[in-house]
Amino acid sequence: MILRSEFLQVHFCPSYLRSEYGKDYDFDAPVKLLDNHLHAMAETVDEKLVVVSQVLVADINVGYEEIVNTQVLAFNKKPVKNLKSLAAMVESCTEEFLKFDLEYEQIVVLRTKMAKKATRDILLTHCIPSAMSDDLKS
Repeated sequence: MILRSEFLQVHFCPSYLRSEYGKDYDFDAPVKLLDNHLHAMAETVDEKLVVVSQVLVADINVGYEEIVNTQVLAFNKKPVKNLKSLAAMVESCTEEFLKFDLEYEQIVVLRTKMAKKATRDILLTHCIPSAMSDDLKS
């Protein structure tokens, strides 16, 4: 699993939406992202929206390539508070499956051992230096 704050965690400042959808992001971005940007309120100081900005192509991800800019709501039935907590849950997961509940009633399910094993190849294929940015490491 590759978790990098610059790819996944959105602080919902207009600059992220502008970089993804251009200067007219308020017309082109998905309605749910705009709704979160304009109306969502964090319940705690460290709560931040976590978004799958893109799924990197790999055998393990077949069928999930079209998921873009979609909020992660829960991981293995536990609510996602921020990207750091999601990274910790994924890293420490000993269950057979990694299950990500996303908005739009989408679910991503990966075999834990296969996903963790595939991470090295995905990093090499996409020229990514590490699976996790330094600010997410425990």
